[in-house]
Amino acid sequence: MHSGIFARNDEKRMGLAGGAAIGCLALALGVWGGGLVRAQDADRQHESDARAALEEYFRAWNAADNDAVAAISNFPRLSLGQNGQVVVRASPEEIATDFDVLRGSGWDHSTLDLAEAVQVSADKVHFRVVFTRHTADGSPYTTAPGLYVVTNQNGHWGLQLQSVLPATFTR
Repeated sequence: MHSGIFARNDEKRMGLAGGAAIGCLALALGVWGGGLVRAQDADRQHESDARAALEEYFRAWNAADNDAVAAISNFPRLSLGQNGQVVVRASPEEIATDFDVLRGSGWDHSTLDLAEAVQVSADKVHFRVVFTRHTADGSPYTTAPGLYVVTNQNGHWGLQLQSVLPATFTR
């Protein structure tokens, strides 16, 4: 008879302890989930800021404006060409694309056809990109994939690395 009383008391205690454990677990998940949501919101903001810098880079490029290209870059600025050649520009003064030569090849403007963020952090976003070069009449003449890395240096988002693969389309 006494064993039944003890069993019921143990069930009551376990019920309270089990409820407390579930409450603590729910609280922990809520705090963790809230942190996760804040981290996701921060990543979305980092990606948005980096994407804006990438789009500004293309505007500067299409304006054939080396000063604007330098302004939307972070340094040292690295470029990895189709054949593995490496170009390092240590300072803004070293940004010097000869847009007349580029125009001589038929270039009028470039479009950013794809910019997919594949890794995002507070100080760096890696974009898988595809861009197309067009002639003055709008005809595409080459399309190439690449990886562009936009970094945050002291609050300034700018293009710091571009790695371009061989063209997937050439007229």
